[in-house]
Amino acid sequence: MDRLKGLPLTKTTRNELVQYFHFGSTHYTTPQGLVLDIGELTLAVNCPWQLQQPEEAPIRHSEVFMRKREAGLPSLKFDWKIPGANLRDQRLMELIRAGKSLAVEHVEQLENFGLAIHFTAQATLTVSPNSEKPAEEYWQLFSNTGDGLKAGAGQDGIRV
Repeated sequence: MDRLKGLPLTKTTRNELVQYFHFGSTHYTTPQGLVLDIGELTLAVNCPWQLQQPEEAPIRHSEVFMRKREAGLPSLKFDWKIPGANLRDQRLMELIRAGKSLAVEHVEQLENFGLAIHFTAQATLTVSPNSEKPAEEYWQLFSNTGDGLKAGAGQDGIRV
């Protein structure tokens, strides 16, 4: 977790319920030759989490099931699985676009294999696995630089 220190939160992505928080920046070239700007380190979270910033309502994992805020009448069809269609995607996108300096200050381990990532600007990302809903993987931190860094936690404990 020490590798996260000083890295800024640069991007967020999602695949269904799994939220990806990207820290720092590196590039990846796909087999088709497409160059993607991705995080140096990525935290994949598959359990309850929330991102709290001072004087703002927290962004919560459960907001994925809420329709995004939009001007006028909302569209009749709502599918939370479509990227950008839900409130969680919208709020995280706004956070990244706002360009707030959210660099990691330190990471603390919590009970039930949880994490608290403390950022500059007094923001905190809290990952809170639910012990009543055991899962093979609650969260995983991995490197996108090819150095093999991979750590995670699931119902069987922390894996490095």
